[in-house]
Amino acid sequence: MFNTTSNHQRYPNWHVDHVPVPLTQAALIFQYFEHHYGFQHDNVCNIFDHLLTLLDSRAARMTPAKALRSLHADYIGGEHANYRIWYFAAQLDLDTNRSSHLRSNASAADQLMNQANKDWQALMVSMSDQQRLEQLALYLLIWGEAATLRYMPELLCFLFRLANDRRDILRPYSPPAPPNAFLDHIVTPLYHFARGQTYHLVHGQYIRRERDHNKIIGYDDMNQLFWDRRAIAKLKLRSESSLSIFLKDIPSAERYDKLPVIDWDAAFHKTFYETRSWLHLFTNFSRFWVLHLATFWYYMTANMNFLYYDARLKGKSPLPLKLSVVGLGGLVAIAVIIIATLAEFKYLPRHSPVSKILSTRLAILSFLAALHAGASFYIIYYDNHSLLALIISCCQLGLGAIVTLVLAIVPSGHLFRFGRHHRHLATQAFTAHFSQLQGDDRFMSVLLWLCVFVCKFLETYFFQALSFSEAVETMATARLHGCRPDPWMKDWLCVLMPKISTILMFMVELLLFFLDTYLWYVIWNTVFSVSQAMRLGISIMTSWRTMFARLPEHMYEKITTAADPLKKMACSQLWNAIIISMYREHLLSINNLQWLMYKGNPDQRGSTRGLSAPAIFDLNNKDITKESCFPTNSEAERRLSFFAQSLASEVPAPYSVPDLPTFTVFTPHYAEKMLLSLREIIREEDSTTRVTLLEYLKRLHHAEWLHFVKDTKFLAEEEEDHPASGYKHDKDDLPFYCIGFKSSAPEYTLRTRVWASLRAQTLYRTVSGFMNYARALKILHRIEHPELSEMDQPQDTEARLDRLAHHKFRFLVAMQRYARFTDEENDNCEYLLSEFPHLEIAYIEEVAQSSLKASQRRQVDAHLNPGTIDNGPVFFSCLIDGSCAKLPNGRRKPKCRIRLPGNPILGDGKSDNQNHAIIFARGEYLQLVDANQDNYLEEALKIRSIFREFEPEDSMPKDADGSSSSLHARTHDLIDDYAMYALSGPKPSAAPVAIVGAREYIFSENIGVLGDIAAGKEQTFGTLTQRIMAKIGGRLHYGHPDFLNAVFMTSRGGVSKAQRGLHLNEDIYAGMNALSRGGRIKHSEYLQCGKGRDLGFCSILNFTTKIGTGTGEQLLSREYYYLGTQLPLDRFLTFYYAHPGFHMNNIMIIFSIQLFLFCMTAVGTIALAFPSTNCVLSLTNTVTCLDVSPVYDWLRRSILSIFMVFFISFLPLFLQELTEKGTARSVLRLVKQFVSLSPLFEVFVTQIYANAVLSNLSFGGARYIATGRGFATSRLSFVQLYARFANASLYFGARTMFILLFVSLMVWFPHLIYFWATVASLVFSPFIFNPHQFVLSEFILDYRRFLCWFIHGNAFVAIFITRELPNDDCNRAWWNGRWKKLGRYALREYVVKIMEMSVFTTDFVLGHLILFVLFPVTWIPFIDRLHSIILFWLRPSKQIRPSILSTKQQQERTRMVLLFGPLFVFMFLLFASCVFVPLHFFKPRLATYAFTFDRYF
Repeated sequence: MFNTTSNHQRYPNWHVDHVPVPLTQAALIFQYFEHHYGFQHDNVCNIFDHLLTLLDSRAARMTPAKALRSLHADYIGGEHANYRIWYFAAQLDLDTNRSSHLRSNASAADQLMNQANKDWQALMVSMSDQQRLEQLALYLLIWGEAATLRYMPELLCFLFRLANDRRDILRPYSPPAPPNAFLDHIVTPLYHFARGQTYHLVHGQYIRRERDHNKIIGYDDMNQLFWDRRAIAKLKLRSESSLSIFLKDIPSAERYDKLPVIDWDAAFHKTFYETRSWLHLFTNFSRFWVLHLATFWYYMTANMNFLYYDARLKGKSPLPLKLSVVGLGGLVAIAVIIIATLAEFKYLPRHSPVSKILSTRLAILSFLAALHAGASFYIIYYDNHSLLALIISCCQLGLGAIVTLVLAIVPSGHLFRFGRHHRHLATQAFTAHFSQLQGDDRFMSVLLWLCVFVCKFLETYFFQALSFSEAVETMATARLHGCRPDPWMKDWLCVLMPKISTILMFMVELLLFFLDTYLWYVIWNTVFSVSQAMRLGISIMTSWRTMFARLPEHMYEKITTAADPLKKMACSQLWNAIIISMYREHLLSINNLQWLMYKGNPDQRGSTRGLSAPAIFDLNNKDITKESCFPTNSEAERRLSFFAQSLASEVPAPYSVPDLPTFTVFTPHYAEKMLLSLREIIREEDSTTRVTLLEYLKRLHHAEWLHFVKDTKFLAEEEEDHPASGYKHDKDDLPFYCIGFKSSAPEYTLRTRVWASLRAQTLYRTVSGFMNYARALKILHRIEHPELSEMDQPQDTEARLDRLAHHKFRFLVAMQRYARFTDEENDNCEYLLSEFPHLEIAYIEEVAQSSLKASQRRQVDAHLNPGTIDNGPVFFSCLIDGSCAKLPNGRRKPKCRIRLPGNPILGDGKSDNQNHAIIFARGEYLQLVDANQDNYLEEALKIRSIFREFEPEDSMPKDADGSSSSLHARTHDLIDDYAMYALSGPKPSAAPVAIVGAREYIFSENIGVLGDIAAGKEQTFGTLTQRIMAKIGGRLHYGHPDFLNAVFMTSRGGVSKAQRGLHLNEDIYAGMNALSRGGRIKHSEYLQCGKGRDLGFCSILNFTTKIGTGTGEQLLSREYYYLGTQLPLDRFLTFYYAHPGFHMNNIMIIFSIQLFLFCMTAVGTIALAFPSTNCVLSLTNTVTCLDVSPVYDWLRRSILSIFMVFFISFLPLFLQELTEKGTARSVLRLVKQFVSLSPLFEVFVTQIYANAVLSNLSFGGARYIATGRGFATSRLSFVQLYARFANASLYFGARTMFILLFVSLMVWFPHLIYFWATVASLVFSPFIFNPHQFVLSEFILDYRRFLCWFIHGNAFVAIFITRELPNDDCNRAWWNGRWKKLGRYALREYVVKIMEMSVFTTDFVLGHLILFVLFPVTWIPFIDRLHSIILFWLRPSKQIRPSILSTKQQQERTRMVLLFGPLFVFMFLLFASCVFVPLHFFKPRLATYAFTFDRYF
């Protein structure tokens, strides 16, 4: 690693004259630290390469001195460096004897802070370049070996501070540190504490503890210890004596050596309690509740005097009374904040400095509440007519309005905060260091929410509040008399029914009030996003001919940096490379190439003179059509159209290839398919699958398969030395068209496997797609430097280009299971390494201690404290690539092997996998992609522009031709080298860009209705929503395919978080972390990557459940608390509605449906008892009827409102398609989805989202769910679907159906059809979207499995109890009657078992009812073909064939059908008799009961 000659080649930009620190000196610095701090040798070598790569990358576009200083500023000393922020927040000497003076004199505090800034800048500027490199090396060496401590950035800052102070006492002759001392003595004790929170040792194995988050001291709790200087000062050493020795009492240079004996168990404590409670919603989003509840109060009380004043008896309502009641809206707002504040006490430690602030807030709010309550009490009960009462009520209303506005606008974290406390400043630095929106971004953010709430408030007032008033008055003023008293309940239920109905009506109206806001948010968010797209030039306003005609000019301006004389040549080479790439991917035929490629113009002598542009670029060519250029609606058309369209938008000027920053594409991998095997593609998956994967792919990509077959035949004929035009019988070609090859030679079978893998969601597709970056860099550099071909031989030129591409781009796969791969998986991995030798694979190696050398074993055990001896396996982070030698076991010998303190997988897996491997990433930027993504050459050509998003355009010097020049940068710096350490000034520097997002194309769209729905949702969120969210400061990090500022993210905790369960949706936490710590998040429209999505019903719902349960965990998290209580109002609303608000909207939709049916039940009961016609007064002045027509009108409007909230969800996708693909394509896609019953699926997904959030927030249980990414062609049995969705939806749907049945019988109007469709979707969607569900024979076999399921005791049970009784003891006691063995749990388990039996009955009845409803559909002719067309969107000619069974299998199936078919019919008749026989038998008595019912009322 320290070989000087090889390093000169690896870091060419650092191997120049006048480098501040030569390579040899840098190597000595690293060796010095290894010697004196005990870092692992492999870690030292790895970090040396990491740091030098960073310096070399920056030195490509600035002087080496500035590269070093800027990197040091980003990591250590600059304004935005996390270490500097931590130092000023937690280490700066603002002692307690100054604190009172600082709180009383803000100007003095500012002066002290300014002086500290100047001192810091002077210190940074006075450093030598070698000192800067030493600090960078030390910090990165600590980071590289920290393992799971990398999740705690301020802990690393603390360790670096102590290690850096230790350098003052180190001398060359100082004794060396023991080998691996840093890992064994410092990292491992901290790791053991973190592991001990979630795992404990049982019989030599670590078992997960049954603890919820509020009892776990997690990574964030540990990290927050180092936010507070006072907490750091309390760190004490372990000592056998009673005398406490604190770390602060030890000289600073000696503190590092005392780290191994710090009592970490006593130091760490909970800093935020993630208690499962709905009160988190009030605490985190109190302003949301204030805005809605207070406004709802104002609307209702202003229009409903009858609620608090009987005008019929007392006359007109006094004005003071009305003003006072309306003014109580301020009290509503205060009550919300009081509840939020009280809940906040529950989530923060009692010793927290925030507790005093909360107490002050609570006291002030209580005083304001007392003022409101006192004023209203006086006016209501004492005086509501005098002038004094009018003055008091006006003051109350004004105060209420002001209080409401203040509480709605000011973040609760800033309410009534007087003075500046040091701990508060420290917390703000890490939780509320938001980058400021500038210019039109801020204007657009405010304008968006003004539009939303102006429209919302106007519409709800005139459409809801005014119309609701009459309905409520009708119900609230109703007085029911003449009710026949019940022997037990008397007549109180009858009398209270109008009041109950009124309360239910108000609750429904309130829910609609909440839902209405989300509706307007979707509308205006879509409008703003589409407008932004048109402003950027991303629309179909330009015809496709004009768009392609302008493409050559756009390619030259926005992709290449070639000189003007080479303009046409550069464009031709770029374009031809793209077209040839698509041809090799079998997307284009040879005929398409004639219309698409540049061609040479031969002269009379046969030589080429000039180039002729392709016909597609010729606007005057009237003969060309889309069909001649590419297949209609094909992948080639989509990709080329987007390429042309994207270059018509704003694209930053590209770097030259030598100046390009080094970057890494980073992909986590666990068990995803790498390469499909031949068996997987040509054999059916199981007995329920009617088609092989290859046959299905051939139907989906018919034209591409024909191109592939033609290409394969040509290769076969060449190899067999047969002329392509030779005579061949048609039957000889059948193997090619069936399986893609005729010869079973590995090279032919592999071609078919690769073809299929490139059209499935495989790692091979991801790697081959993103390796296009290397190919693109080679093409661009060759085009922009044509002299290369004249300087070297072709092979030398290619080798030079290959080195350059590898120097600028790396691909790292965190292949967690590599050491445990099966032989097949290892073969597939080897194929990847053979195809892409520069591909790097990081993996976790687990080695038994017995297999280690004796010296290694002693090193492993030496660091362990007494009583904590761990004889378990030893773990290593390893790195391999295609150049590594093969071992006898078929694996590769790692080129880097860094020991870990223990098992790195302590969380849900993915984030830990990323964290262990991130030390092997190289360069300034990362692109995170999943193992089901894709990339394309034409998109890779734009990669040089994306990194301009991270750096201001004016920060890079330009040559006269406008291109970036390294030489120019070195000789003419525009920015002072030392200005980067300035911490304040007249013009503060812009916040660093942390994340740049890119568009996603969901390549699984159009693969059936479910795949298209999933793709549409991902497309809408990933493009339309994120476009405007990034503009107004609300975008976060969603994992893929975002580009990350590696320096910014790795110095702030990494690219994800990893506490098990809590950080299930790990990626979004990195985005919240970046937002809270001062990073900007942007979104690019000109670059897109491919993305696969789930395709089957269960896999989509598994993903939905994962997202829903993850959201439930997010609601508990401190990140939501910090953002919700500290963001400015406009950004708070953006954050809420784009993230938790979506799920809260789903919950409210489902709750509104159920609540609305309850309301209709109550109204229907009243309407049935009191007819609404012929209303007259009897002789006793008793009302004998009730005119509920206003209530009916309100019910119809409410149903329409609920329907609109649901229907509006289709608007974003429609407008997105309309903008980019035109009216016809957008309408066609929408129609296809509706015809395919997508609304039913949408309702079901809404219920699954709501159930996932509700169940997780109440009971927990969030876990990673492997969704599966295959093609959904298999039929699932009825039992599987029923058991999977019974608790999530079927039970709820069945309960709702019975309520709706009663409502429909009592009160019927056509609007109820919507509810019937909703209930049908909740109960029947799993079976409607199950492939081949309505095949009669399969249906009968399903019934057999259903009965067997019950016989085996597998009824679905939804009882949540603790697990004190293992080994099925309760079931055994139920059957043998020996309950005494269960001890004190016997009674509880007996009751629970009875409940389970009730659930057993429910499942039996409900399952049969569902089967009875589905059964008639199986008799519809050609129903399976029609159903398949709906699900798979395949033409009738390409339909999936019926299953091919052996004679024995067919006979067995026939026997089962003949046996269980009559049984099913018998059960149907039995159930029917249970309904109709009683009706017939008791028919004479029903009339009597009806008469009695009428007399009862």
